Amino acid sequence: MPKQIEALQRIFAQSLDAEQRLILPLLQAPPCRDAARHTDLLNQRIEFYRSGIRAHWRAALAAAYPVLLAQVGEGYFDELAIAYAQAHPSQSGDLNCFGAALPAFIETYETDPHSRYFADLARLEWSLHIAYFAANTEVLAREAWLAMRPEDLLDAKFAVHPACALICSPYAIADIWTAHQTNAAFPAEIDSPTWALIVRPGWRPAILGQCAAAYAAFAALQRRATLNEALDAAFTINAGFDFTSQWRAWIEAAAITGLAPRVHEPQECLARRCR
Repeated sequence: MPKQIEALQRIFAQSLDAEQRLILPLLQAPPCRDAARHTDLLNQRIEFYRSGIRAHWRAALAAAYPVLLAQVGEGYFDELAIAYAQAHPSQSGDLNCFGAALPAFIETYETDPHSRYFADLARLEWSLHIAYFAANTEVLAREAWLAMRPEDLLDAKFAVHPACALICSPYAIADIWTAHQTNAAFPAEIDSPTWALIVRPGWRPAILGQCAAAYAAFAALQRRATLNEALDAAFTINAGFDFTSQWRAWIEAAAITGLAPRVHEPQECLARRCR
């Protein structure tokens, strides 16, 4: 009997987003005088569960993608949430991880050229979402940085804050996101490239604008390249790159937290599980 109940529960869960005719025969009671009323009651109960689980899906995605929701509107977002959940059922009891595949899903779901930036906007929002849950870490004090000799830093490798993520897009996704936070004007030109770094200097993720050279340098530091190697990557793109100002911005935003430890011990955190 326990195995039969378990099998029925599994079928019921799978049928919550399928045609009810697949589950109804398994739930039918023995023949009764009012079979039609009994079937209607089962339909109502299944629809109750279906509506509940879809509401949870939608709420989880809306929490991770508020700007995308504002851009596309309620109706579109509801349809997107259902289509996404059907293609990518939740694999975790933690719905904070549910939307991880949405940016890639949008690339195939949305074909309207006017919506060409939706997928990259979603990538930006997902990076902000998981940055919020990233592990905390100690940050080297400003005084400690000032005490280091520049020549000692050139061959050093550095630790990057776990919340940091680089975002690159041919569209003005950072400006679109910012417009929704401050009621600023929507960017006049969508086809304007974005290089951005997600940071979390305190407990609130933010977007730090980057140039192409800064993007290349930080990507090198994330790969545990030395500062010399990171500078080479930046100056290859722009010989006039102002590294001093950029380094100061990274330190102030806690993007660089200190010197890299000799032995890296992986940390279990939501950000890593969801990437």
